[in-house]
Amino acid sequence: FIAGVCHELKTPLSVMKSCISILRDGVASHKRDHYFQAMDQEVEKMDRLVVDMLDLAKLESGTYALKPVTFRVDLLALAVCDSLSLPLEQKRLRLLTRLEPATAEGNPHLIEQVMANFLTNAIRHTPEGETIAVIAEEQGDRVLVCVKNRGAPVPQDQLEKVWDRFYRGEASRRRDQGGTGLGLAIARNILELHGSSYGADNTEDGVVFYFDLRRVPPSE
Repeated sequence: FIAGVCHELKTPLSVMKSCISILRDGVASHKRDHYFQAMDQEVEKMDRLVVDMLDLAKLESGTYALKPVTFRVDLLALAVCDSLSLPLEQKRLRLLTRLEPATAEGNPHLIEQVMANFLTNAIRHTPEGETIAVIAEEQGDRVLVCVKNRGAPVPQDQLEKVWDRFYRGEASRRRDQGGTGLGLAIARNILELHGSSYGADNTEDGVVFYFDLRRVPPSE
């Protein structure tokens, strides 16, 4: 884990060091704003990484106390979709939703984090102009949530590895596409804390990420 963190910090620190050197030497002074912007972006990346590392450490410590409540899964999914409307619009992606009214038990803040991670991941890897589907439906005593996107499949031998820390896989999932490489590892820990089944599979035209929660009947 420490080796992975060091590797992730090395690139932004190198960029910042180069920018500072250029600014100090007065080289390309007409691009001063460009170098400050580049450093600002790298600081944001490191900040996101630190936040994700703290979240992951807290979840993996075994001391996190889950305090479940009942909440509407469909309304939470809708809120996540709304919060990511801008990146969806920027890539001209079509969002299809099929959200059955369903109540589940869990920590809505943590589950929102999982949904946002799945949808952000789908946006990142879906070609411009394609379609993403978000589905929530009751299946017996469980509520199933799926995020499906069209695009390149994950190599079959790597489907289990996507949940590993700092996994990025093939060239199409490189660091420069954003993310800290910890999002799915955090999601895995959250879902295991909830006793959820979860996974990732290739479909005919893309990839689907899914998880379930214990359904709470309206009478409970």
